[in-house]
Amino acid sequence: MKKLFAILSLVAISSGGCGKGESSPQDWRTQQADAACRQKWGKGLADLPAVKLTIIGPQNEAIKNEFKWAFSLYNAVEFGQRVEMEWRDVGGGGSSIEQYLQTVYAKKNDGGGDNENVSSGIDIVWGGGDRPYPKFASLGILEPMGLPEETLGQIPPELGGVRLRDDKGLWCGCALSGFGLLYNRGLLEKCRIRPPQTWDDLADGRFADLVSLADPNQSSSAAAIYRMVVQSGGDWPDGWAKLLRLLANARRIDDSAGAAASAPLIGEALASACIDFYGAMRVAEAPDELVYVSPKGQAIFSPDCIAILKNPPNRALARRFAAFVLSARGQAIMGLRVGQADGPIKFPLYRYPIRRDVYEKHAGGFLPGVSSPYQAGLAMELTDWRKRIEFDVLKKLIQAAAVDNIESLRKARAALVRTGCEPARLAEFNRLPENIDSLEKMSAIAGRLKDNMQAQQIINDWQAFFRAKYENVAR
Repeated sequence: MKKLFAILSLVAISSGGCGKGESSPQDWRTQQADAACRQKWGKGLADLPAVKLTIIGPQNEAIKNEFKWAFSLYNAVEFGQRVEMEWRDVGGGGSSIEQYLQTVYAKKNDGGGDNENVSSGIDIVWGGGDRPYPKFASLGILEPMGLPEETLGQIPPELGGVRLRDDKGLWCGCALSGFGLLYNRGLLEKCRIRPPQTWDDLADGRFADLVSLADPNQSSSAAAIYRMVVQSGGDWPDGWAKLLRLLANARRIDDSAGAAASAPLIGEALASACIDFYGAMRVAEAPDELVYVSPKGQAIFSPDCIAILKNPPNRALARRFAAFVLSARGQAIMGLRVGQADGPIKFPLYRYPIRRDVYEKHAGGFLPGVSSPYQAGLAMELTDWRKRIEFDVLKKLIQAAAVDNIESLRKARAALVRTGCEPARLAEFNRLPENIDSLEKMSAIAGRLKDNMQAQQIINDWQAFFRAKYENVAR
């Protein structure tokens, strides 16, 4: 029994697909899992009875493969079943998946009344951040995951005012996403510029024309970064002024967040604002040159979530998978280096585990750029006014203020610097359109932007406002 337990400890988080016809990594852990199955079930991996798990979510191929292999081996040794995993493809990313699930459940319940037996034919929804999950819960399309108390004890209910799991057990974060600064140490030294540590540093005049950024209307991670910059201010107008300074420092505004994060690596910019995933990957490519920093006291960490959809085809297997992803063994796959006993077998994932105990257990074993988000003083407290910054409104405001007016913005910022930031000129530069100069007005605008005709008129008015304002500052 002790020998079998030791084998389980080694193989439960290993790689290796167990389905017939699947490509399984020829890893020592796969071989030990096969041996354990023969000892316990009298059959090898390929000969075990098959069970199917259907998942939907915008995870990348590395995450899909690593968890397919790991869970397949775990389930084979523990339960004597070969798992066949299907990822439901509905085209597009998180937004398309969200719309698809809502439509499927709505159509299957067209008759009205009791929807207890409605099913999407999918077991698990996994990934896409945290924004859709409370909505899924309110629509009644999730069911309790039945997570062990041991697991819940290692995942706090919230971090910095951000909910990490549902009180009723309908959804739970399985990884944390943060945002920060990526810079090229060598280029900064050559330019004799002090490395940035906060959003304020990146918005400073010494980084004029030296920062790579992404369009928030093309990248949700970029939009999240800009909202965080605003939230790091003293209030809405102050936060917007800081963000405007940062946008004015843009050397370019890319359509892709990945391209913006690559600019410091290839020398096209000194620094970038990016999601931790991209930051860690770029640091791994050039560890002697690149540095990724979470701005202390200005960082917000949000969960990437997992949930079981209502009436899953295989409820027992769905609960088993969710529990595995959130177990200490499953969480280790997220952030450890390839080849470690508890880590991935082929693909480094560069994700922040959400369990606190994983950081203690594997201290020193994480990938470059992966560190505990639970460090004291790192996370910013998401107070009431910060929660009221409307995500979709901010994206459109940035489009009008910067993306569509980038050259005028740069000229206005240059004039501001040349004139020593005269108080009247600075006030004009920071001035917001009257219809969005308070949080109450922002809430009102949010409702109007849902109407396409009104939205276009509002954006056109903002574009004209910023263009005229920048010209006035530059004169």
